Amino acid sequence: MYVPTPTQRDPHLTAGPPWWLVIGPGFAALIGLFLLTVIYRFDGRSALQIELGMSSQSLLLNAVVAYLVAAAIAVPAGLLLGARFPTSVTVPAICLMLLGVLLVAFVPDSVLLLVGRVLNGLGAGAAIGVTVALIRRLRTGRGVAAGVTAGLGVLALAIAPFLGGLLSDSVGFRVVYLVAALFVFVALVVAGVLGIVALAKKPSASPMPYPPHA
Repeated sequence: MYVPTPTQRDPHLTAGPPWWLVIGPGFAALIGLFLLTVIYRFDGRSALQIELGMSSQSLLLNAVVAYLVAAAIAVPAGLLLGARFPTSVTVPAICLMLLGVLLVAFVPDSVLLLVGRVLNGLGAGAAIGVTVALIRRLRTGRGVAAGVTAGLGVLALAIAPFLGGLLSDSVGFRVVYLVAALFVFVALVVAGVLGIVALAKKPSASPMPYPPHA
């Protein structure tokens, strides 16, 4: 009689996530990094700061420190849950980002700016955590994925003040955040669609067939 050994395992159970599953949270994480520094500009006070009548210290606390603290709180959740439930974590995270960006786009005062930036930071932090968790579990191309993602993240942080200042001078800071909201919505659609595809491709758990008794 044939008895299966305990070492026999379904190879699908130990396989890492497909590389394309990183696209959704990775795209959202890049937008989150862009939104972190777009609040500033290199050549003076930002249009948002001027329109809301905020001091430099108030802008730092309400728009940057609040964002970073919220992101730091959310990153561990993305790291812990993102590898097992990437779509279930990414989609709510992007929804928080979208709500925060829209709130900043129509913000009337610094109080609501603080709320919007906190929501934005929570979503961005969770997306960054999911991205890191998925990249760590990749079986192949882990170094390339990490390098490309890190490089694009640095680029997003660097160009955001310049691009944000340029657009703010032309059309106003609110349009900048409305455009950002469009990109966040695209990230939400991409993450949702790829999550559905990953779920459809997931093999169903079925018992290993046994050979007939000898």
